[in-house]
Amino acid sequence: MESEERKKRNVAIEKKISELSKEDIRVKIVGTVIEKDESNNSIVIDDGESKLRVLLDIEKFNNVDIGKLVRVIGIVVPALEGETVELKGEIIQDFSELEPELYEKYLKLRAS
Repeated sequence: MESEERKKRNVAIEKKISELSKEDIRVKIVGTVIEKDESNNSIVIDDGESKLRVLLDIEKFNNVDIGKLVRVIGIVVPALEGETVELKGEIIQDFSELEPELYEKYLKLRAS
């Protein structure tokens, strides 16, 4: 049996949307789904301060609903129009049980 090479992924860094830059590679973003666009299988998430377009494959796109709090792990890519960056979503997780106040405290502790 031949050994298979495994592609090593970059570590996903937890960030707020407003902190994203073109230099970021792989990130984790938490936000509420506020829009779905079937023409390009994308969603827009809002973290309470900023909005971000997330490109998804069809299966992930079909399994997410507007109004749902989610965490998206993905690769930062240049935006095609308007915004500076978008996210190519690799993993989308249901975070509807997350307590926003505790998450904000976590982000502040992480930053210090």
